[in-house]
Amino acid sequence: MTARLHAYSDAVRWALLMETVGYDPRAGNVVDVLHPVGNCVVGESPAVRDRHLSRVDNMAELFDEDAEWPWPFRQVPIVMRGRQVHLDAPPHIEPEKLFRMLVPQHRELLLADESELRQLIPADLPEVLRLEDWHHEVLIPLSPHHHTSQEAGRLMMVGPSDIEAYQQIAQVLATADAALYRPTLPPNTDWRNWPMSGRL
Repeated sequence: MTARLHAYSDAVRWALLMETVGYDPRAGNVVDVLHPVGNCVVGESPAVRDRHLSRVDNMAELFDEDAEWPWPFRQVPIVMRGRQVHLDAPPHIEPEKLFRMLVPQHRELLLADESELRQLIPADLPEVLRLEDWHHEVLIPLSPHHHTSQEAGRLMMVGPSDIEAYQQIAQVLATADAALYRPTLPPNTDWRNWPMSGRL
């Protein structure tokens, strides 16, 4: 549905935090997943560090679960963080398409606020870069079952260090200088560029 990237840095510490928001059928909610990495992230393990934040307060009221699947949308307000949001959507709409309609006008309700970010990032660590969109490529590990002799030893088809945006973000983290982020490739993180976007 949407995403945001945060970069934090000072003379000795750094952290990168990516947010991805989507509808998670297993969680039964719209979820903002916070993925932090760095040398000062709060938490003792990746399992502790990753944070899943449910955004819809009244999920049980939105769909008529007594009807046949797919459950129809009851056309009631969606409540997020105590605020009612009215969407002009038909009853028979897929959940991920319904929730994508929140992004244009209510994106900030879906993404983390400062207090939520600082549960993972030290409060005194400056944010040096925030990106609302950037150029991303799919990072897919090569399956051992599909390695050719030429591919043997390679871990990924494309790694972060191969992507211009992440090369420049690394320079920003190392220097705390946001001016070093000068992308030449067009941003593509809008959900329309990803066929499966909207689901987690």
